[in-house]
Amino acid sequence: MDVRRLTAAEKGKGAISEPYQAPRKARVRVPEPANSYLLQKHSLTLIGRVTNASVQKVWSLLPFFTEKWATETRPVGSDLGQGMFQFQFEKEEDLLSILEKRPYRYAKWMVIVERWNPTTAPDFPSLIPFWIKVQGLPVHLWTEPTIKCIGEDLGIYEEAEITSLTARMRVQVNGRLPLIMNSVVEFPNGDEVIATLVYEGLDKHCTYCKRLDHEARECLKAKAEKREQAEPPEEGRKSNKQPELSIGQNDQRQSFYGKSISHRRGDSERPSPYDRTRTYLARERQYGGHKNLESRSHRDTNTRRADDRNLQWRRRPEGKQGDIGRSSNSSAFHTNQREQQRSPQAKTGWRREQNIREPSFTTPQGHSRIDREES
Repeated sequence: MDVRRLTAAEKGKGAISEPYQAPRKARVRVPEPANSYLLQKHSLTLIGRVTNASVQKVWSLLPFFTEKWATETRPVGSDLGQGMFQFQFEKEEDLLSILEKRPYRYAKWMVIVERWNPTTAPDFPSLIPFWIKVQGLPVHLWTEPTIKCIGEDLGIYEEAEITSLTARMRVQVNGRLPLIMNSVVEFPNGDEVIATLVYEGLDKHCTYCKRLDHEARECLKAKAEKREQAEPPEEGRKSNKQPELSIGQNDQRQSFYGKSISHRRGDSERPSPYDRTRTYLARERQYGGHKNLESRSHRDTNTRRADDRNLQWRRRPEGKQGDIGRSSNSSAFHTNQREQQRSPQAKTGWRREQNIREPSFTTPQGHSRIDREES
């Protein structure tokens, strides 16, 4: 018996093919659907849409209307996404009774409800039937043709109800567009009348742009117009903006202290309050930086403390004067200046005995006081 190896084809092994790559065109063409069964199934279906999706949540809306529309049999609701939902009924009478009671509201906002129909319109459903009162129209013009013309301009006119007290009409208006609150009625003789339209059963809406999906405080149109009114026109606006400087260019404008403004971090316009030089104090006195500013030589009124701080530069007897003024910025220099500006009565006497200096001065009570300090 011959023994041979089986081929790959006999084993059912083929060449490894590359994985399937989808076209990813995001656009497809489908065949004509055979959906007669689906058309019959959804003939007793209501399609709804919320007007304010941020407030009206579909998951909480479904049980609310299930209880509200319950008859002998409870309708079955489901969430369709994008703020849309559906309810399926078992009887035609139940569905029609629900449609007759429109408009509906949930969470104080309007809800759009229509009977399902096989359409692919992106704005379906969108119609809300309202009873609309016509006000401002003279009573002798309360005729059905006049009311009908006004209703047909608003949407799908259904019927009019005219009595001796009111004139109103039932119209299906587009709930996704701004509502028309006023209408100009023209007559053949050239007369014009402004009619005010009052929507019965209308709940929350924008009183500014008349839309049903937001309130006036959230209206983008109102915010934009308010912003335009707050800003002055470009022609009459006075610009306080300083000219921009290029990198490395100093601003040559003069500051309050007569110094050119520099935007570098290390070169501040005003010196530190802890580093008050004589030049800075003179500049403040010149430009009135401080009204009650005293000179640096009179800031330290405690004579004893000032003398103790500069003990090595105290005045020596005549003939033994040392080099007191080392520098104009040294403490010895300012001590010497204070000694020269002091009145003769305030000058203290010094004596030298056994390397001890004893400054004596008169206290406010008139008693002599001697402080001993070791050098």
